[in-house]
Amino acid sequence: MEPVIIRVATAVEIEAPPAAVFALVSDAGAKAHLNPWTQVIRIEREDPGPLHQGSVTFFRLQKGTSIFEYRMRCVRLEPGRLIESKAEFPNLFTVRVEVEPTPGGSRLTQSEECEVSPQMLEGLAVTRRAEHAWRLVKVLNFVLPELVHETFAVILRERTDSLRVSMQRELVGWLQAIKAHLESGDHSDPSARQDARLLTDMGGS
Repeated sequence: MEPVIIRVATAVEIEAPPAAVFALVSDAGAKAHLNPWTQVIRIEREDPGPLHQGSVTFFRLQKGTSIFEYRMRCVRLEPGRLIESKAEFPNLFTVRVEVEPTPGGSRLTQSEECEVSPQMLEGLAVTRRAEHAWRLVKVLNFVLPELVHETFAVILRERTDSLRVSMQRELVGWLQAIKAHLESGDHSDPSARQDARLLTDMGGS
């Protein structure tokens, strides 16, 4: 089966200077802690100093009940304007972040391109009937692929479309959270605030 590629992108206008926007999005930890869809377990730069072309960052994130680990390498950097990163694992996953000046502040654009993996197609927000059909056709495709080839292709396409919609919605929400943080005038480290919340939750449990 040919690889299935998903591409999503969105942009947001932010009432903040480009330097402030770029400073946040070039800080992997601060940016990730503003993502409302994931919880940061660990983010660590594997080389010291400012972000540069070739920098590698390790991510361990939780989304729902799933935990993801991967490394992202910065493959292109134009300070103050552009960051392009690529995941260091077999499946394609690239991220492009651009910051542009506008009359009112800045425009932040993020584009993502990824190859769909089986894990990404699990746990989608679909009907119970669609989920049951997916599980059944996966088994039949493994046992009798020639019998359910077309059906499997149709259901795979439907789930990929659902994943694309979900990824687009989450990307929009993430950039809106970045916008809200920058426009709030709060200059504290988002990662420090989330760590404090986690400690509070643990103390109250």
